[in-house]
Amino acid sequence: MRALATVLSLCLFAPLAIADGGPEPGWEASAAVRSAPALAPIGAEDVPARCGAIAKRTFAPSPGQALSARIALAGCIADARLAPLSLIDGQESVLAIEGAVVPAFHLLDGVVDAGDPSMKVIALRAKADLFAQMCTRMMNTVPPPADTSAEAAALRETRRQIVDGMTQDWRAHAREAHQAVVDLGKRHPELQRNPVVQAAIRDSARQLAESLASS
Repeated sequence: MRALATVLSLCLFAPLAIADGGPEPGWEASAAVRSAPALAPIGAEDVPARCGAIAKRTFAPSPGQALSARIALAGCIADARLAPLSLIDGQESVLAIEGAVVPAFHLLDGVVDAGDPSMKVIALRAKADLFAQMCTRMMNTVPPPADTSAEAAALRETRRQIVDGMTQDWRAHAREAHQAVVDLGKRHPELQRNPVVQAAIRDSARQLAESLASS
């Protein structure tokens, strides 16, 4: 799911793609004085060094390019802030993950608020995929059985169920985002002309159906 969001973001972001040698130092100094209408400014403290080049592109004069860059930046920030976390199967790790992704969700919510229907779809799909990524990170904290005994297997399953319960809110938020994508597709038939957006809508519908079938 995360991979699909990355592909969708890159598809929309393609017009901005240039050869990068890494983050561009001083992006905040050259770009902080400019911001797209109705979009909150991006704090330099929220942008990891490796995301600096993408951050600079969020100030593109084209609203579509600026919003597209914000989606890509959200993914970069989330990846950079989640990667170094040392997680265990406990509530403290849930809080650590939630704290790490706050700037990413802030960016995506801004795109949902300001974007046209196609941008809303892509931002909502990125939100759903980020929630799924968070769930995966937490579920991966459950250690394997200590040995091959039935007792060890039962203990692991108990721990897995506990962690699964910790992620239920995230799963619900992911379903809400998928549902919003599907609803946008129904309200805006013109989106059928955009193959990238249509792929996102179809995949959200599929994931909603799978979630309903497994519940």
